[in-house]
Amino acid sequence: MVFCPVPRVRVIWSVLAAGALLASSGCLPALSVPGTTAPGEARPAASASASGIRIGKAVRGDLNGVLTFTAGVEAKGQVAIVPRVIAQLNQLDVEIGSRVRAGDTIAELDHAQLDQQVLEAQAAQASAEAKLAELKAGPKAEVLAQAQANQKAAQARVNALESARSNAADTATLDKRVQDARAALDQAEGALQPDPDKVAQADATAQAAHAKLSQLQSDPQKANDKNAIAAAQADVQRADADAQAARKPTGTQAAVDQARRDLQDAQQAQLMVRLSTTAFDLDQARALLEVANAQVDLANAPASPEEIKAAETASEEAFAQAELARARLRDATITAPIAGIVTGINATVGSTVGPNAAIMTLIPPEMRVVVQADESQVPQLQVGQTANLSVESYPKDAFSGTVKAIAPVLDPRARTVAVQIEVPDPQGKLRPGMFTQLAIQTGQKPGVLMVPREAILKVGSVDPTAAVQTVVYTVSDSRVHRQVVSLGASDGKNVEIATGLSEGVDLVLNPRPDFLDGELISASSNSSGP
Repeated sequence: MVFCPVPRVRVIWSVLAAGALLASSGCLPALSVPGTTAPGEARPAASASASGIRIGKAVRGDLNGVLTFTAGVEAKGQVAIVPRVIAQLNQLDVEIGSRVRAGDTIAELDHAQLDQQVLEAQAAQASAEAKLAELKAGPKAEVLAQAQANQKAAQARVNALESARSNAADTATLDKRVQDARAALDQAEGALQPDPDKVAQADATAQAAHAKLSQLQSDPQKANDKNAIAAAQADVQRADADAQAARKPTGTQAAVDQARRDLQDAQQAQLMVRLSTTAFDLDQARALLEVANAQVDLANAPASPEEIKAAETASEEAFAQAELARARLRDATITAPIAGIVTGINATVGSTVGPNAAIMTLIPPEMRVVVQADESQVPQLQVGQTANLSVESYPKDAFSGTVKAIAPVLDPRARTVAVQIEVPDPQGKLRPGMFTQLAIQTGQKPGVLMVPREAILKVGSVDPTAAVQTVVYTVSDSRVHRQVVSLGASDGKNVEIATGLSEGVDLVLNPRPDFLDGELISASSNSSGP
């Protein structure tokens, strides 16, 4: 800063040290209190009275501006790592103090349920896209064929009802047809079984033939009658053949099926006649035919622009839901949003985490220092100025930074401005909270009016609302006078006087805060002190 109050910086000035300071800063030789040096005699750099008050002059010279501050190192920000989904923490890939790069995986959440949600969303998306493609492709052949089949059936029913209605008076003929068809079916089904009477008659004939043959063979007189035996054997063979034939059915299954179809047709015709006895049945059939015709027209018509638009909207919504599911799945893998250092871990493996709390915190590797500059120092500050830093933890290391930002407003109470200095720290030595001494180089100012820094006092007022004044004490006729000044640049030893003081004016180099305006500086008063 341009000026550090005397109570914060302990400076002990000796007469020789004061002379050396003024000589090194280009100041003119200091004056002693009048009467202590003979006229024409070379004045020393500073002279002291009995009380040690030293007198000097405000002179012009070149000044290398340096503003000094004391402040703490802080991180350039802090990032809280908050999961975007609620899930169990499966894995932590970092520890406190770990350095990570942007994009590095730092934690893994359980994603089994998220995987299932992605599959469901993708299936819904595929279905919506397929429906949209179907509408854009036009009528579907199989849908049209089904509609046409329904139309044909409905038309056939209407035709049948109309025909039956016109033939409703011939019900006796239809009843006779049903009876005949049923009798024919019974006959066909009966022909599938052998006739018991014929089987019994054939068996009796066969038994008689066998008995006759046995009688001839057992009769001694006829046993040698070959003609009679041959005839009896022939009768046995014919009787056995007739018995076997009697056991074979005369009908076929095909005849039965045909008789059954004939019966069904007769019954259908009879039913149609009975159902068509009222106009309501026919009207209902005609209404169904109209519905079938409308379905054919609908199946054959292309999709309307409204239908396509609705399908497109549904497809877009399905795609958005699938993207959301995929994004949630990606969120199960937590990555570092910035390159930085892990400063805290707030969750353990196995715990359930979610958007309501951070699981860890990161800070960027770059450090910064924020100082509060007095409003009088603002004109000397510019973005881009170099700042030199030193910290007690690394006394042999020098750090440098750059002024990156100057607040556009002043603190109304402290009358200070926040100044941000960014400090590169590639070796990672600096830690937030470290105490640092900082000096901002403001550049050289040639030919400025300057005084030693110890000649400046900050004087408050009895009114607590009044601003603190920056003053020097000039000397005139052996009396001190308070002079309000405004300051400019400083190099740490000398301070530029911007306004309030003229070149060559005598002033006290080591003023006391208890000086009274107009107080006489004399040997007796100096020695006794106020």
